[in-house]
Amino acid sequence: MKKGFTIIELAVVIAILGILLGIVSTAAASSIRQARIRKAESLCICVQQGLATYYAQKDRWPDPIGDANNLGTRSNDEGINNQSDANRYVLNASEVRSVIRALVDEAKKGNPLMDISGLYVSRSPGESGQKGYGLDFMDAIHGTRKSQKKMSTSEMYFGYPEPDHGYFRRFKIVYSLPTDEMKVSQQ
Repeated sequence: MKKGFTIIELAVVIAILGILLGIVSTAAASSIRQARIRKAESLCICVQQGLATYYAQKDRWPDPIGDANNLGTRSNDEGINNQSDANRYVLNASEVRSVIRALVDEAKKGNPLMDISGLYVSRSPGESGQKGYGLDFMDAIHGTRKSQKKMSTSEMYFGYPEPDHGYFRRFKIVYSLPTDEMKVSQQ
C-alpha cells in the first residue's frame, strides 16, 4: 500500500478550508461594518451632547449659528416629504467644521464639553462620493508611526467613518429655527 494523500482527498481538504475561510472573512467584514456603524452613532451623540452643553454654558450656539437672527434663508430638503423648509438650516462643510472646532477649542482650554479624543478627522470635507480616509483625532494632532505629519485643528474636518469602506464622512448638522435646536446626524 502506498502512503500519502490522493488528489481527491487533497481537493476535499482545500475545499473545506476555502469554505471556512469564506465564513470567517464574511463574519470579520460584518463585525468591522457594525463597529463603524456604532462608532458613527456614538460620535453623533457625543457631538450632539457637546453642542447642548455649549449652549447651556454660553446661552448661544457656536458660530456660525451664534445668533440665529443672522442666518438668512437656505434651501434644503429637511421638510416634510423632502420639501424645502425655511425653518431648518443645514450647515455646509465649513460651517460644520467651525461649530465642532469651537467645541474642540473649548476642550483644549480645559472646558470638557465632550471627549474630543474619539473624534474622526480628515483634511477633506467628506462629501458623499469622495473617497478620502480619516484618522483618529489624537493620531492627527500627534502623528502616527506611519506618518509623522501632524494636523492642526484649523485644517481638520470632523466626522465619522462610513460603514462600508471606512471613508471619511462629515457630520450633518441641522439647526431648527422654531425650536432653537441643533440635530447632529450622519449624511
